[in-house]
Amino acid sequence: MSEVKDSIKVAKYSSLDRCDLIENNEYGYCSLIKATKSVLSKLDIENKVAATITPMERIETPLWNKVALREAVINAIVHNDYSFEVPPKFEIFPDRLEITSAGRLPESLTREEFFNGISIPRNKELMRIYRDVELVESLGSGIPRILRAYGEDCFKFTDNFIRITLPISVQDGTQLAPSWHSVLKILIS
Repeated sequence: MSEVKDSIKVAKYSSLDRCDLIENNEYGYCSLIKATKSVLSKLDIENKVAATITPMERIETPLWNKVALREAVINAIVHNDYSFEVPPKFEIFPDRLEITSAGRLPESLTREEFFNGISIPRNKELMRIYRDVELVESLGSGIPRILRAYGEDCFKFTDNFIRITLPISVQDGTQLAPSWHSVLKILIS
């Protein structure tokens, strides 16, 4: 099974730029499957729930759409161009999550095709392994799921990288609800 030669980083900043780093987690030097699950677990913990109290009800919303987040993480890892020797990077800011993976769209894939869910796996063997462990379906459904939640503007393409920016969905007047993790920790203590 493929191993992460370099660690996949999940960084957290207290500022809107990359100047005020407050947390830097590394997942690597293990199987890529294990690193993927670790990144997904870390981001699930960070995906706090915001609660809006209205006269009629309490509306709870996670910071990021959970389905789109999972798809973006797995796509960044499975489709990363590892020939650059740069693993994908996940960065949490007070207003957004940025996921950067190495490589551009394959030459034979247009942006229109990409946004329409046409998939050309960059790492065919890695895609097969992820399909075998049921982390992907290998149908090209990940991008449409991300687009349903965030639209095309969340993608930025450069000559060497693809970045997905998922804005935090908390609106003014909301409060962060305690996560199940923190509630359980209080109950157990």
